[in-house]
Amino acid sequence: ARGKTQLRRKRFADRLRNNFHKSIEMAISDPLTGLYNRRYMLSHLETIMRENATTRKTVSYIIVDIDYFKLVNDEHGHDVGDEVLKQFGVRIQNNIRGADLACRYGGEEFVIVMPDTDLSFALMVAERLRLYVADEPFELEIGPRKLNLTISIGVACSETLDETPAELMRRADQALYRAKRDGRNRVVTDAA
Repeated sequence: ARGKTQLRRKRFADRLRNNFHKSIEMAISDPLTGLYNRRYMLSHLETIMRENATTRKTVSYIIVDIDYFKLVNDEHGHDVGDEVLKQFGVRIQNNIRGADLACRYGGEEFVIVMPDTDLSFALMVAERLRLYVADEPFELEIGPRKLNLTISIGVACSETLDETPAELMRRADQALYRAKRDGRNRVVTDAA
């Protein structure tokens, strides 16, 4: 009887622990792509910028938008769009360092936070990702077997110790809008 009671308690404790870990994961990650979510990224960026202000290191912020993604959903359906987003999340993860943070910002926008990274290195990573997406069609299980897409990217790097995360994000966002306005499928940077 004691053995059975101990086993029941152990199973119950294991279920509680698993549920706790699942809840934490759901709170910080995007369920579709498995990348971090916007809320976690904002908290992480704030922490990194606060720490880097004391160490005088730079933080690079990359925002990525899949060009004409609405057409993918409209022409091929949301299942194909979801598959593209999942694969795109994998492509981002394969092109960044372990110290970098990749997240789904919303819809078809993604963000990469790169601590202790200067602008030239961030631009190199952004361009490598842009080429990887443009040169390698998305292999799909459903709908069209291959789908060629491009991305537009905005890059900003913290340049002053008192710059806020909101200012850094705004500059990268402006660079992204310029990339879209200037023809898409390009990397644009915005200086402070």
